[in-house]
Amino acid sequence: MVTAIRPTGQRDLRIDFFRGLALIFIFIDHIPDNKLAHFTLHSFGFADAAEVFVLLAGFSTVLAYAGTFETQGFQAGTARVLRRARDIYLWHFALLVLCGFGLTAIAYAVANPAYIEGLKLHIFAEQPLHALFLGATLINQPNLLNILPLYVMLLLAWTPLLLWLVVRAPLAAVGVSVAIWAIANVYSVNLPSYQHPEGWVFNPFAWQLLMTLGAVAARYSLRNAVPFVPALVVLAAVYVAFAFLYAAPWTLIPGLEAHRLLPQDALGTIDRIYLSGWRLLNILALGYLVLVLVSADGSWLRQRWATAVGNCGRHSLQIFCLATVLSLAGWVLLTQFSSAGIGPQMVVNIAGIGLLLATAWMLSERKRLRLAARRVPAVAPAARSELQLL
Repeated sequence: MVTAIRPTGQRDLRIDFFRGLALIFIFIDHIPDNKLAHFTLHSFGFADAAEVFVLLAGFSTVLAYAGTFETQGFQAGTARVLRRARDIYLWHFALLVLCGFGLTAIAYAVANPAYIEGLKLHIFAEQPLHALFLGATLINQPNLLNILPLYVMLLLAWTPLLLWLVVRAPLAAVGVSVAIWAIANVYSVNLPSYQHPEGWVFNPFAWQLLMTLGAVAARYSLRNAVPFVPALVVLAAVYVAFAFLYAAPWTLIPGLEAHRLLPQDALGTIDRIYLSGWRLLNILALGYLVLVLVSADGSWLRQRWATAVGNCGRHSLQIFCLATVLSLAGWVLLTQFSSAGIGPQMVVNIAGIGLLLATAWMLSERKRLRLAARRVPAVAPAARSELQLL
């Protein structure tokens, strides 16, 4: 049985590692026609890296902010959450401007409209000022640039209430969240999107359930060890296996395309917008297996390669934005140089992942040095005077 996560101030390295791994998968998945994407999570089940990211967001939200809500009250806790929402909003808007106008300019420079059509960037070319206005209001959400608005909306409209409920009545938090998810699915409740007639690709009314379940799991694990229930472990493993068989990743191998064990349309549409129950159960099954089978203090999590991946998860906002820019840059390079072969793709993938890991390391080092500087005793007044004369 895995030891419970205790509120000792020590980071849960599993969160950093798996969030970092999800970021690397997102980089790989966001390069169109990338053969390496055949080996990321979405090829082996119903869920993909986005579900991992949001579930862990709920988990880490409790670890980061619940203490403030408990000790300093609702107002202080909400203020911290809103500051984080502001930061993510600013990063998203900057990313939108950079990628939207950047790809539009490249499309015109090389006379290739695919860059505009692929991400649905027409408004940046036709109505640039309107594109900025709709971007600022989170209505303009080009493809691959639509997950950060989900975080902003959840932090603004749901997280303060969620943390308040999780501390006092976690079952009520789940009940309210499930009700919102069900209403969104039954009545197709969503927010408007310029690019997509159905609304936001990551519908906050549906995806809030994943953040809620992550938050409740974190709150529970702070107080108790997550129980290893053999029947539940078997059930989760069986569901993960079922998702694997349905996804049939072996059909990506030449010659095995038609060898599916289950019909591809047997389950209907496995909807992302409204967080289909198939996707939800898949990521919850994986999450439970990780919690009970992967130790929070496993020595492998401190090995150099795992630390490198964990650094990405520790600086998830910056690394996500960089991953998005690098994936689009890789797409342009592969397209312009007609490099559809596996060799050029591997070069782009390896270079991009290397840049992500290196940037995350630099961010971690900078933070470490800053924290070390804060622990240095204050210089005596006389010494300060001497230093000022140097």
